Amino acid sequence: MFLQLLSQSASTVCCLRASELSTPSVKRTSRPSQCAQRSGVRIDQRLEAKRLTKNLALYSTIRLILRPFRSDDVDRMAELFANADFMRFSLGPMNREQSETFLGKILGWDRAGLPSPFAVIDRESETLIGYCGFLHQEVEGRAEIEIGYRFDPRFWNRRLATEAARAVRDHAFRDLLLERVISLIHPDNHASRRATEKNAMHLEKKTTFKAFPTFVFSLSRQQWLQSPRGV
Repeated sequence: MFLQLLSQSASTVCCLRASELSTPSVKRTSRPSQCAQRSGVRIDQRLEAKRLTKNLALYSTIRLILRPFRSDDVDRMAELFANADFMRFSLGPMNREQSETFLGKILGWDRAGLPSPFAVIDRESETLIGYCGFLHQEVEGRAEIEIGYRFDPRFWNRRLATEAARAVRDHAFRDLLLERVISLIHPDNHASRRATEKNAMHLEKKTTFKAFPTFVFSLSRQQWLQSPRGV
């Protein structure tokens, strides 16, 4: 699943309790860890106890809420997956059955405690506008975790994708302790390439993925730790 569209300035990411979704303010319920202080991130330490449950947390950026998918998201996601622009630089729009299969796969990853995509909610309109998170890929025989996202075309050109992707990137290394993430970019998807580079990822190689020519961008946890926070 290829990354798509937009670029975004850095923003602070907060981990939220479910009860805090109704208000844009975020209460600080515990003292941040040293890692959280270094990264400028406030995080509820109760959610740090179990590494494999991290992807079930709720996160908020300045303009977005990232939450786990639910089964009742299927109608909205089927609407988005049927949109040709939403599915640009992919195998094409999905029908209802394919959308249900994709959502079922995400829910299965969640139940197994595996990294998975978040549902992305626009804070202002409270609309589910797409997804951003982790996709499990095999590239040239190697298992990889990709940061992938797609957004409702009505929300393009607002620099929301990088806002979400940076939150997910920091979650990958700070909370899940992943050693490496990648992004798969079609060579003609210039907007995604710029967004990926703004996410501090580096072009590693060119390959063929699902019959498409593809640039593989990557970032290691060590590189992330050595980079300035907020980049």
